[in-house]
Amino acid sequence: MIKLFARPNLVQFARLVLPAMAVSYYLVLEMDLSMCYIHASVLEAIPSCSADANTTTLPKASPPSPGDASRRVAVVFPLQGNVYPRGEFDIQMSFGNSQNLYSMNIDTGSDVPWVQCQMPRQAVYPQPGKDKMIPCDDPRCQAVLASTGTKKCVSKGRCDYKVRYVDSYAKGVLIADTLTLRLTNGSTIRPLVAFGCGKWLKVKDEQALPDGMLGLGSGEISILSQLSCQRLFGKFTGHCLNSRGGGYFFLEDDGRVPPGGITWVPMTPSNHYSPGSASLFWDNQSLGSKLIKVLPDSGATFTYFGLEPYASFISTLNGYVSKQPLKRAYDDHSQPHCWRDPKKFRTIADAQPYFKNLELRFANGAALMTLPPVNHLIISDKGNACLCILNGTQIGLNRVIGDISMLDRLVIYDNDKLRIGWASTDFCRV
Repeated sequence: MIKLFARPNLVQFARLVLPAMAVSYYLVLEMDLSMCYIHASVLEAIPSCSADANTTTLPKASPPSPGDASRRVAVVFPLQGNVYPRGEFDIQMSFGNSQNLYSMNIDTGSDVPWVQCQMPRQAVYPQPGKDKMIPCDDPRCQAVLASTGTKKCVSKGRCDYKVRYVDSYAKGVLIADTLTLRLTNGSTIRPLVAFGCGKWLKVKDEQALPDGMLGLGSGEISILSQLSCQRLFGKFTGHCLNSRGGGYFFLEDDGRVPPGGITWVPMTPSNHYSPGSASLFWDNQSLGSKLIKVLPDSGATFTYFGLEPYASFISTLNGYVSKQPLKRAYDDHSQPHCWRDPKKFRTIADAQPYFKNLELRFANGAALMTLPPVNHLIISDKGNACLCILNGTQIGLNRVIGDISMLDRLVIYDNDKLRIGWASTDFCRV
């Protein structure tokens, strides 16, 4: 059974459990592993992934030039954005014959790629003709329906989709057009891909939204899967989010991934990226709680724990901070828990002496993900240190590792070898 956990919307939950700046569009898809393999046969029938398409209609990735034979061919995008105050990281992409660049939110927590094109005020992609419409009986449509939990199409002549969020949703139709990719060897390819042409609905701040969502999950309709089945790249992707803003996102390993220093953990069988369960430690002290099937998600701004691990963490944290010269900043509503210093904090470095590291220990303690203060705190506009690990129980987000906890960290999703890797770094820039 597929379960859809809606991603929190910024405005609606500002006075509940979510911070005002956390724009997070979250779609968790869970199903039996057997379901993933059942759909593999469907993929083989997708026109853009057929042998004929690969040899006659779709451009192939060019091999590295002779002078650069040691590097693999990949695509590397610079990232724009930050955790606070913007709340997201985007790349610029070009679809179709237009030279327009669309701001796409990178989202490893969902599959469906789509751009806004149905609302005149926020139209960014031209209205597609019938020749670009993907019909309901197309396997690509079936992949979208499976990914969004939709039972059937509204019309046989087109593929309607709807992605639900907490207090909003996105809907549209599935179309096919080219995607422009500039490779690290200097060449350009324009493969045909399927993506949604749609719009946001029931949102209050349309200007704060990206032009679209780049679904990077392991599902069949994700951009990653589509490019892989066309044999352009392997199913290898990752990102490096800079705590100062920006960073980079990549498709395929072009040699920038260091051979050593990467912590690798097998992917837990799921339709969502997961390194498995993790035990929680604060300053090497066990919190006596576990996060089951942790979900790293580049589309979530902050990190969310379930009630029990969150309560254990907050209790330990409050006990520690109470011994520091800090006071709770109850008048700061940036986050549920904020602390002020006699002198206003200017940077995370100012607050770091008053906090310790949080550790997530995977694989029975064999693989550590250490979260220093930069990975769980922000400095609010009032100069307070605010905790960005939240109680996600009320909204169904109880095991999500968001952008805040992946800052200054290279994170790799290697679907080819079914593993997830990470490494701390000070060089999250192109």
